[in-house]
This record gives sequence, C-alpha cells and structure tokens, in this order.
Amino acid sequence: MAVTWKKLAYEADAILDAYMATKGDILTASDVSTPALVAIAGHDNEVLTVVTDLPDWVTPAAAAAHTLDVHTAADGAVDFALQIATDLVLFTVADEAALPDAGVALGQVVFCTSEATVHVCDSAS
Repeated sequence: MAVTWKKLAYEADAILDAYMATKGDILTASDVSTPALVAIAGHDNEVLTVVTDLPDWVTPAAAAAHTLDVHTAADGAVDFALQIATDLVLFTVADEAALPDAGVALGQVVFCTSEATVHVCDSAS
C-alpha cells in the first residue's frame, strides 16, 4: 500500500458547516479570508442579483417590451395574435421568370417588381 498524506485544515482556515444553515444559502467574502453568509435561499420567482455590492434575492422587474427586429430571424411560425403587420415587405424577385422553384413553402407570397404582381405558392410538392 502506498503512503498518502492529507492536509488537515484548522477551524479558523475552513468554511464551517454552520455557515450553510438553509438550503440555497450562499457564501461570499468582502475581503480575503472573511467568508460570510450574505444571502439565504430565495423564494419562488426571485432572482439572485447584487444590491449595494452584496448578492441578494429580489423580485425581478417586469419584463420590458421588445421588438422582433432585435432577434435572429424566426425559424418557425410567428403568431401575430390577430395583430396587423405594418410596414411589411414581401419577398421580391425581378420578374415571373425569377420565381423560386426550390425551398418554397405552400402559401409563400412573392412580389414580382417588373410586373408589379403578387404570386402565392399553391403547390410545393
């Protein structure tokens, strides 16, 4: 059997179990070698944040409104919830000869600029 060694820590150098009194407790330090329990377990729907330089559980602010143009392009159906799409520009091609024949979805709408005509795909098989 090989000889192994394990360094033992003095109580003053260790974080004691007493610091961890409640499920979700968090340890932090304001300076070197000064561990302290500064935030206990949060409650449902709270988030951990920093308040006056210390972590704390708080109720988050209401989500801010956002617009679709700050995200990557949708890769699925977008439900407009019966809202009007304003300033919508259709997919455009130069003329009818340029209407796509691959990668097209049933119901896809295309505008041909030279003829000023709108076309709807009614078969994509």
